[in-house]
Amino acid sequence: MRKLRWLALVGLAVLAAPAAQAQVRPYIGFVYPAGGQQGTTFQIRLGGQGLDGVNKVLVSGTGVSARVVEYLRRLNPQEMSLLREQLTQLGRGPRSWSAKVATTEKKDPATERLVARIQQRMAEYVGQPQCASIASLVLVEVTMAPEAKPGPRELRVATPRGVSNPLVFYVGQVPEICRKPMITSSKQVLGHEELALRKRPDDEVEQRISVPCVANGQIASGEVNWYRFEGRKGQRLVLSVDARQLVPYIADAVPGWFQPVLAIYDARGKELAFNDDYRFRPDPVIFFEIPKDGEYLVAITDAIYRGREDFVYRLTIGELPFVTSVFPLGARAG
Repeated sequence: MRKLRWLALVGLAVLAAPAAQAQVRPYIGFVYPAGGQQGTTFQIRLGGQGLDGVNKVLVSGTGVSARVVEYLRRLNPQEMSLLREQLTQLGRGPRSWSAKVATTEKKDPATERLVARIQQRMAEYVGQPQCASIASLVLVEVTMAPEAKPGPRELRVATPRGVSNPLVFYVGQVPEICRKPMITSSKQVLGHEELALRKRPDDEVEQRISVPCVANGQIASGEVNWYRFEGRKGQRLVLSVDARQLVPYIADAVPGWFQPVLAIYDARGKELAFNDDYRFRPDPVIFFEIPKDGEYLVAITDAIYRGREDFVYRLTIGELPFVTSVFPLGARAG
């Protein structure tokens, strides 16, 4: 009898092992934007997988709080079909007979909110995402206290199955701007590569900024992000990028990381400075003295023009302190 009980327990353990291994641990592959300014409240999005039931966002240190606003899990084709049917019933679908009526009748606020929510979900849908492991999204509201200590933090999310891996999240001190988030990229198929490109509207290709600031962006495949600013003769600017510092390794990228390159141009398009790394730091840094008053452009892209949602960067521009060396590196205790 004891032997039978022991064999039964072993059998149950063997059957339970694959089920335990099959559970996907929570994982986040990117945070965008990957930081914000002290004393502000803003929304970020996290891309990952295994995030069902996400209920908490953990940020190391003090002065930064975050709460989950919404979880947008990856939908399947059947669910998309149901959403289209619901839009039709609400008078917003392509086959809706009530579309004309909807424009003349008084709109119900609750219905309009539901329509907007469905349209947002449909806009985010991609049947075959380029990277399934970052196709589920969590929208998070972050509040930074004015006295929050500046610098890098660790950000994680918590679900009933455990806590996710950490990603770097910065507390900044200068004003921040943020480009519109990328829509999830489609998987590239041989002969139809153009379908996977996420081309921005013409009015989003270039952005005007005032220095000092931090520019937050994501690089899509084949994309170059441009920033235009007014410079005064004699200004000594530091342009510093955080990209590999945010996501050090991307398992299915070749090479396995985002390699940003940074360049400065004058108003006529002449290149004035270029950098793709700084000493032992893989992210670029440029020290640039403005030669004359006028407009200047900054361009950032990937070295071989790859890109997708987790190619996230923070570009800091301004007359800001930047430590280049420390000597001596230490001293005897006491």
